[in-house]
Amino acid sequence: VEAVAYVVDRTHEQYAGALDAADAASFVRGAVGQSGKNEDYVSSTLEHLEALGIRDHWLEEVARRLAPL
Repeated sequence: VEAVAYVVDRTHEQYAGALDAADAASFVRGAVGQSGKNEDYVSSTLEHLEALGIRDHWLEEVARRLAPL
């Protein structure tokens, strides 16, 4: 099975796990990394979590803040 996994180092200086949803959305908006647009990554992650029956309220709030007005 071929897979991609992301691993978090909570001790890394760039770890941003303590951000509130508004700040996280402001960092994600318009950002692009090796895997593509960060906004697409948020949407895709939520879609896959939903398919597994998993709710992530914080990430849902980030996505709401990224949605066009």
